[in-house]
Amino acid sequence: MARKLSTRKRPNREDKQLKEKKKIESKVFDRYTMLILGGFLNKKIIRSVDYPIASGKEAVVFRATAGEKFEGEEEHIAIKIYKIETSSFARMQTYIRGDPRFLGVGGVKRGIIFAWCRKEFRNLQICKDAEVPAPIPYFFKDNVMLMQFLGEEGIPDSLLVDVGSDNPEKDCNTLMGYVRKLYDKGFVHADISEFNILMHGDVPYLIDMGQGVLLDHPKAEEFMRRDVENILRYFRKYGIDKNAEEAIKWVKGSA
Repeated sequence: MARKLSTRKRPNREDKQLKEKKKIESKVFDRYTMLILGGFLNKKIIRSVDYPIASGKEAVVFRATAGEKFEGEEEHIAIKIYKIETSSFARMQTYIRGDPRFLGVGGVKRGIIFAWCRKEFRNLQICKDAEVPAPIPYFFKDNVMLMQFLGEEGIPDSLLVDVGSDNPEKDCNTLMGYVRKLYDKGFVHADISEFNILMHGDVPYLIDMGQGVLLDHPKAEEFMRRDVENILRYFRKYGIDKNAEEAIKWVKGSA
């Protein structure tokens, strides 16, 4: 007996990308966020929101095309939108509680999300002041932040975890230098790993700065230690073997 051929259409790559795009949009583009983006469009700060670059538990980053009123020469900028409904509320509180910059933030979820966005904006400014490569923050409103787009010819840069390191010893020392520079500024990134480092050419850039804390935070030293250990763990697979305790002393300037 002849086998009946299925007439059901197999999903192709474009169908999958479209479904993923719709899934992201449904979680991110609530009415409140759409009003904020509409304001940026009306003021001609942005001309369009193009496509998602990265998606995480708390936020989605999009590439956008700059508008004629954007005060900069860049053709593209990045828009980070924090999810009001699905962000990890408990995780955010761990990094906000104890930060003297946000003592007045209450327990209302929307307020925590807005504070987190403001927190990342300020943390990126600290990186800029410390001359540590990270996206330049432009401005923010509530749960939406506009910042530097990192890429070449409109194509976003890749994460260290995806492209690896061409010069492991140099990159390891560079990242340890970032930790020290930030510590000297009284700041700790608190989540450095190969998943939060973009390779812009041969220069590593720190991203996802929302969890960063000042040294006044009760867990600042613990977070700094974790950053150092994460860097050394990653580069150990390249044969770079550094002692964590000595590295931590060096970061604190007491080596």
